Amino acid sequence: MEHLKLAQEIIRYCGGKDNITQAWNCITRLRFHLKNKEKADVKAIQALSGVLGAQFQGDQFQVIIGNEVLKVFEGIKEELGDLVVSSEEKNQKNKKRENPVNVVFGVISGIFNPILPAITGAGIIKGILALLVFLKLLNPEADNYFVLDMISNATYYFLPFLVAFSAGKKFGVNEHLSATLAGIIMYPAFVNLSGQGISTVKFLFLNIPVMDYNSTVIPIILGVLLLSMVYKFIDRFVPGFLKIIVTPVASLLITAPVVLVFIAPLGSYVGKYVAAFFISLFGVAGPVAGFLMGGLMSVIVITGMHYAFFPSTFDGLGRVGYDILLLPMSIVSNIGQCGAVLGAAIKIKDKKMKSIAFSSALSALFGITEPAIYGVNLKYKKPFYAALTGGAVGGAIYGIFHVKAYAFSIPGITALPTYLKEGELNNFIWACAGVLASFLTAFIITMVLPLEGKEKEKTEDKENPSDKISPDQEGRNVKIPVAAPMTGKAVSLDQVPDQMFSEGILGKGIAIIPDEGMVKAPFQGQIKMIAPTKHAIGLISDRGVNVVIHIGIDTVNLQGKGFEILVKEDQWVEQGEPLMKVDLGYIKENHLNPITPVIVTNSDEYVNVLDLPMDKAEAGTSQVLMVFQ
Repeated sequence: MEHLKLAQEIIRYCGGKDNITQAWNCITRLRFHLKNKEKADVKAIQALSGVLGAQFQGDQFQVIIGNEVLKVFEGIKEELGDLVVSSEEKNQKNKKRENPVNVVFGVISGIFNPILPAITGAGIIKGILALLVFLKLLNPEADNYFVLDMISNATYYFLPFLVAFSAGKKFGVNEHLSATLAGIIMYPAFVNLSGQGISTVKFLFLNIPVMDYNSTVIPIILGVLLLSMVYKFIDRFVPGFLKIIVTPVASLLITAPVVLVFIAPLGSYVGKYVAAFFISLFGVAGPVAGFLMGGLMSVIVITGMHYAFFPSTFDGLGRVGYDILLLPMSIVSNIGQCGAVLGAAIKIKDKKMKSIAFSSALSALFGITEPAIYGVNLKYKKPFYAALTGGAVGGAIYGIFHVKAYAFSIPGITALPTYLKEGELNNFIWACAGVLASFLTAFIITMVLPLEGKEKEKTEDKENPSDKISPDQEGRNVKIPVAAPMTGKAVSLDQVPDQMFSEGILGKGIAIIPDEGMVKAPFQGQIKMIAPTKHAIGLISDRGVNVVIHIGIDTVNLQGKGFEILVKEDQWVEQGEPLMKVDLGYIKENHLNPITPVIVTNSDEYVNVLDLPMDKAEAGTSQVLMVFQ
């Protein structure tokens, strides 16, 4: 409520809703385009509790919030509605044409990620139900079974509604109108016609194929995509006072028949034949397909290509009742990562890394492998190769015995009950055998092979005491060094031509005038934030120091152009590890200053943050800040 109230006050002092044409945010600021700058009461906004500062920068009005910016921005969205454009959406409008494959993966992930909790929850309930029946603790004819079965199946049966709502949000069309389109293709009277032997319905001069679209995803995704294009086209020509009536009515009347006659049947056939292809592939070359997919699934996940399998997975679960590719191959892959990181945890000598590895093993056991992959296995390399080998062995077993997953769930140990089905106990047995084989293979290989960098790790703390945090010789404070993230001249923040940085409003720090475009980690720690426009990155060190690296001034306006991100959020990085490539020439061509503030955003938690200016700082090695704890 505090953040909503602050948002309302900011809007009021900006001159009200009518004076705002657009609003968006970056990592620390709210940004507005105002019709009349004179109506903005800058001093009143600066005086608000929770506001660190406010200023006009070019044609933008910026309100500096700091770490709470996302919470306040939620209030801004609630108040302004369609005037709000997220940084990501703003980026999408201005960026160059992307690789079509990446666009498809991005769309699929954007649609399915929001609905995964519902799908996963239903899948786990389905697995528990199968386990209770298998253990003779629940009678399939009992009312209790009926209710639990209804709870577990509802998500899958009405999946088009969930997908429609999510797709509407992704494609920028009204979510409720999108859900209405799902209701049209799943209208009970229409679906029931297929059981009466009726194959088509006549609409004007068109024949509508009668099909059951429950549990399908491709038809409604294509349908909502068409709806978004039709809606936006019509909306351009309708007067404002008629938009709420004419635009939705015309959009549905045009889109629904096209979807029913062409789009939905096409999508249904595509899903059907893609699912059939994978089933046939495992039927003909099961061991080879399983070996390759199980071994490569971790790599596929890292690249984000696994989202391409989501539509066929859900179509398979809906049509034939099982999945033979994504879910089975993911579980052996994930458990392989678990075995490898557990082996690494046993061998690692460094107490901090050992603790990280053990906790990563636990999360990987339950299907969350990012900490294991990025924090440990990739760092030591050979555990990652061991995990791939374990996944390949488990995948081969799954391919030989055609192991099937009967419900969607997070591919970890808790997903095993989803491989149970009455009358098919062997499927569950081989599912367990594949998981065990994957785990043991990865674990044993990791234990046998030496870890890369092991000797360095064992001796680093003993032989290189300068890297250790030690008591200050002139006082009793602990010193935490922060290295330069870029190579160049290190200068005090007062040389940054932005008062939010130069006056230390966002926190103490230093600035780098970069000579080279490579951004490196200033310490060992974790990536906590990457700006959608790629111009800033936030990290937290293993000692709790929060640092934001803001490349250039007003580079948010480049909308991601000139920046190449090399890491992911939540990834663990070593000091000096590359984080980002920056095209300094492109920044200068756009008449922007590349000076890079390096801000300790939780400065108030420390005794002092001392900057160490120097003419030539080397990225990842030169100490430019000293944090006193």
